Amino acid sequence: MDFKILGPIEVRTSHGRPIALGRRKQRVLLAALLLNTGKAIPSRRMLDWLWGERAPATAESNLYTYISALRKVLGSPSRIEAGSNGYVLRVMPGEVDVTLFEDLAAQGQQALDAGRHDVALERLTRALGLWRGESVLEDLPLPAPLRCEAARLEQLKATVMDASLEARLALGQHAEMLADLEALARRDPLNERLRAQLMLALYRCGRRADALAVYQSARTTLAAEVGIDPGPDLVRMHQRVLADDPALTPALAARTAASHRAPAELPMGSAAFTGRSAEVARLRAMLTSASGATAVSAITGAAGVGKSALAVHVAHQVAGRFPDGRIYVDLHGCTPGVAPLNPADVLARLLRSLGDDTVGRRGGRPDVDEAAARFRSLTDGRHLLLLLDNARDAAQVRPLLPASPTCRVLVTARRTLTSLDAASHFRLGVMVEDETSTLLGRLIGEERVAAEQRAAHAIVRLCAGLPLAIRIAAARLTARPGLSLRALADRLAVEEHRLSELQADDQAVRAFFMMSYRSLDAESSRMFRLLSLLGGATIGVAAAAALAGRPEPRAADLLDHLVEAHLLEAGGHDHYHMHDLLRLFARERAREEGTQEERARATDLHTLA
Repeated sequence: MDFKILGPIEVRTSHGRPIALGRRKQRVLLAALLLNTGKAIPSRRMLDWLWGERAPATAESNLYTYISALRKVLGSPSRIEAGSNGYVLRVMPGEVDVTLFEDLAAQGQQALDAGRHDVALERLTRALGLWRGESVLEDLPLPAPLRCEAARLEQLKATVMDASLEARLALGQHAEMLADLEALARRDPLNERLRAQLMLALYRCGRRADALAVYQSARTTLAAEVGIDPGPDLVRMHQRVLADDPALTPALAARTAASHRAPAELPMGSAAFTGRSAEVARLRAMLTSASGATAVSAITGAAGVGKSALAVHVAHQVAGRFPDGRIYVDLHGCTPGVAPLNPADVLARLLRSLGDDTVGRRGGRPDVDEAAARFRSLTDGRHLLLLLDNARDAAQVRPLLPASPTCRVLVTARRTLTSLDAASHFRLGVMVEDETSTLLGRLIGEERVAAEQRAAHAIVRLCAGLPLAIRIAAARLTARPGLSLRALADRLAVEEHRLSELQADDQAVRAFFMMSYRSLDAESSRMFRLLSLLGGATIGVAAAAALAGRPEPRAADLLDHLVEAHLLEAGGHDHYHMHDLLRLFARERAREEGTQEERARATDLHTLA
């Protein structure tokens, strides 16, 4: 959810739908919880905030009613928990605009103090962009304790505004910001810092006399309004303008820093992205958590299950938390017809994205260790998101990881990257039928699906929850408007032809499966082929061992290897399952590469079963 109080109070779902928050006191109660997220608020304090000394006899009962109503509209699991110390609102990182505002404000000030003016401006601008009004909770009458907290946030907003103006001046943006400074100075004529900034901008625009006139106007206003002379900072700026201080000219280094924009390399997300709400929420929390070490989130799953689409979708959702850049690299670990990228070449590209092309100028392939060290230095302290898509294995990924706790890495791979240190592993399964039905409708049009609902249901069922298969089926229907859904469903219903039907342009389910299959060793690939010859959806270790002619412990190891490669799914009690489309592919490979003896043994086992 998105909780917003920097302006009118507002709550929206992850899909952007606004939530009705009910009566005024109920909204005040939610505002109090949002201003104290993670802190327990005693019910007695809540009663004081809502009614003060004029609390009616029914106040406590009304409070429980408001809490119950808020729990209902905020959904399950309950966001409001009751404990011995009071009520606590539980939120995930990045859900409350106040928390994000304060984080960005602190990061911006730190960058400004360190002279990193481009980074400072990026963070401060994003912080100010979170405000949707002039004041906190401007549509609610707040009790005194909450007004104090609102006033603190509004003062912080003013401080952030001043700091952003300082960063813009340091970056040489005086001409672009001159009109804003003049308007702000008219609105707040006693703000001496604004007057000094306006003088500096005018001076840098070649308007020295106007800059001196601003000082005289400030001196007159301060004397008339509050009976004081200008402070030391404003006096110092006046003296520097009079003396034509060379230091008032923006440095070349500052202009160079301003000209280098943070990389924004994420590919376009899919407009038809569907479902996966639980997976999206979990990944967002993993990428935005305030952990003490570099967070690496690894999404693994079978070919065509939608790992890349999910990763790109989530990366766009959290992009605002990474103002120093969002870098994307397809490692081609399992791309049909393309060799996996060498880590040294990837590092050279990452360094170029961050503005360092010294490695590329040397010629030849860079030393991996040296390039990795340089990459870690450049990313130190930066808030950077790195999306490494389609990784081959942990060895390909390991040199590409930054070391800074402010960076986040999102990796997709078909094999589970178990040896990757400090990684959170996320196994992605097939989509449920309702989600694939919705996906098909978004890809080919709801009207076309509605016209042939039974055929659409058949197509979804035959694609067995695999997003790649659904997208290919939709591409075929889109390319041939005259092709009915029933005709395609009938073609897909023929098992021997189904994989051939699931190909369009440069995408084919069979080709994606083949890359995973070719990565297996000989014994594992043989087991994969043999499993398709068994009848039924469930595969037991004993049956697999008998079919392969191997001891049960060895057969169990081979089955686990197939699970790691996402060519098999582990069930309970030493049983396994194979996806319908993978079974068809395995049967094809068995016909091409298997022996008559293996097929006969499978027939005998099936007969005995």
